[in-house]
Amino acid sequence: MTLRRQLTLIIATLFVLLFIGTFSINVHNTRAYLNDQLNSISQDMATSLGLTLSPYMADDDMVVVESHVNALYDSGYYREIVITDIDGKPLIERISTRPVEKVPAWFVRMFPLDTPQGESLIMSGWNQAGAVRVSAHPEFAYIRLWSTCVQSFYLFLIGFAILFGLVLVVLHYILRPLKAVQKQAEAISNKEYLIQTQMPWTLELRDVVSAMNMMSGKIRDIFSEQEASLERIRNAAYTDSTTGLANRTYFNMRLRHMIESGTDFEHGVLMFIEISHLIELNKQSGHLAGDTLLKGVSQLIKDRISTFPANEILLSRLSGATFAVAISGIPEKQAEEFANSLASDLSGLHEKGLTPFTDVGHIGLAFHTSQNLPELLSEADMALRAAQIKGPNAVHYHRNNIAGDFDSLTATQWISLLNKVIDEKRFTLLLQSVMMAEDPAVIRQQEVLLRIANDENKLIPASIFIPMIHHHGLTRALDKMIVTAVLEQLAKQENLAGNVSVNLMPASIQDPEFVTWLSSTLLSRPKLANRLLFELDDYGISQNLYAALNLQQAIASTGAGIGIDHFGRNITALSSLGALKPAYLKIDGSFIRNIDTNRDNQQFVELLVTMAHAQDILVIAESIENDNEMEMVRKLRVDGLQGYALHRPEVWISNIPETLK
Repeated sequence: MTLRRQLTLIIATLFVLLFIGTFSINVHNTRAYLNDQLNSISQDMATSLGLTLSPYMADDDMVVVESHVNALYDSGYYREIVITDIDGKPLIERISTRPVEKVPAWFVRMFPLDTPQGESLIMSGWNQAGAVRVSAHPEFAYIRLWSTCVQSFYLFLIGFAILFGLVLVVLHYILRPLKAVQKQAEAISNKEYLIQTQMPWTLELRDVVSAMNMMSGKIRDIFSEQEASLERIRNAAYTDSTTGLANRTYFNMRLRHMIESGTDFEHGVLMFIEISHLIELNKQSGHLAGDTLLKGVSQLIKDRISTFPANEILLSRLSGATFAVAISGIPEKQAEEFANSLASDLSGLHEKGLTPFTDVGHIGLAFHTSQNLPELLSEADMALRAAQIKGPNAVHYHRNNIAGDFDSLTATQWISLLNKVIDEKRFTLLLQSVMMAEDPAVIRQQEVLLRIANDENKLIPASIFIPMIHHHGLTRALDKMIVTAVLEQLAKQENLAGNVSVNLMPASIQDPEFVTWLSSTLLSRPKLANRLLFELDDYGISQNLYAALNLQQAIASTGAGIGIDHFGRNITALSSLGALKPAYLKIDGSFIRNIDTNRDNQQFVELLVTMAHAQDILVIAESIENDNEMEMVRKLRVDGLQGYALHRPEVWISNIPETLK
């Protein structure tokens, strides 16, 4: 029972007790007064009647005596009038048996009134001639008592209604701060740290609100400090202080993971960009001018790739004058066009006054086929040196003479191919298990992985077809296809271990029509929706947090949840995680690879796990490749484990020939 109801009940009970006490005292006093009045009336009438009848009794004129008695009895005010002789023998007797009217019988039984007899002697000279007994009728006393009680009741009822209403209003305003404290406590449990600005005027409640504000502020400060610490660790270990881009350490770590993962960089390009005459600019104009040029180049690259249709783009400043750009899922022709366009823009920095030299920089490209990281870096460096030999603002492409199978496809051919995949459902879905960290033999959940094929039933790498799907606006259709297939398969496999997570593309969650379709589809199948989790890419969330929040709100009532995939690539602001409320986040594999020997990554993951757990968010380590990595992340208190060291993807649904499985 709420405090408001308890106080209301107590106040109502006190009012009722007050009414009962007041009513009892009032009835008792009125009843005593009326009893006295009846006794007085009876005695006064007996005395008066005795004096009046004395002469007639002396003359033995009983006719007159009886007429007096009848006249008095017929008035209705008396219940009993008896005239007796000297021996007590009744001479005239009038007794009324008429019940009390106009008053409820239960009231008469509950509050009986005494009707005492008044007695007087009838004299004949100095001798006694007889006696008279008179009892007043209590009906009029009962009417008076009943009227008094009814008036008291209604008066109290009206007063009770008015005062009780005022009490409720006062309680509302007095207890309103407690409702605000409740909402504040709920907000704190949801990782939202509200501060109440309106303080209650009740001293005790004011103290409670002040204490809650202090606690909310302290907790907010703690999380802010932890978030700042995490950002400092990230910046110190992985970020270039001048440009804000990734530094060499993070670039090598991430690119190595992309190459060794076998899927993230199957079809990509590595680009080295080196700024010319940076040392001369620093000597002539100072380091501030050099830093301004570096920031200008950094911003130019970011602007150029902001709308580029690629699976992943990794930017870095490798050294003083050298930048690196790794683009996953891009055909050679598009990479060359991008490099030429970027070189043209670089020459424009001279016209903007950022450098006095017309030779601003050079670009070298190397396309990834099967090289390892050192080989790819070497090829990109050779291409850069060749570009520097060519002349100012030149571009050079290092070719392996290994043409990509899909580079020759035109836009029309890509659209036709992708539409066929969707219409004919030419895909395979794999499942890769996420295991419990405390018991790696137990499945926590399973992730759905997509594979599609071309007209020749040849598998198309995800690093190639995903950018093309984005570029040609087919994300909604593809994600609908996957979600529908997963729901149908879950309906057939009710005993499948764990929940199932499905990756959604950023363009889909930004599409209101897709979000509406997804919500209505899940609402129509609540049992299956409870088993679904939707993974959003960290980069996609950082680009459009509003779309992610909108998706989360749309599916919240369905029972489905969301998770964040590849967390750490772009460091989605931890302050936004409280609003997004993901069920889990997966730490990007580049932080997990060789984590057993990398102290910076260990420190980063440990602090990230601490902050996530404080917000009731589970943490999963992905891309675990060996036992050493698994043992280290378990020591760092992650909740789930995923990677080839624990479980390789297995075919779940296949609509393409067996040769592709």
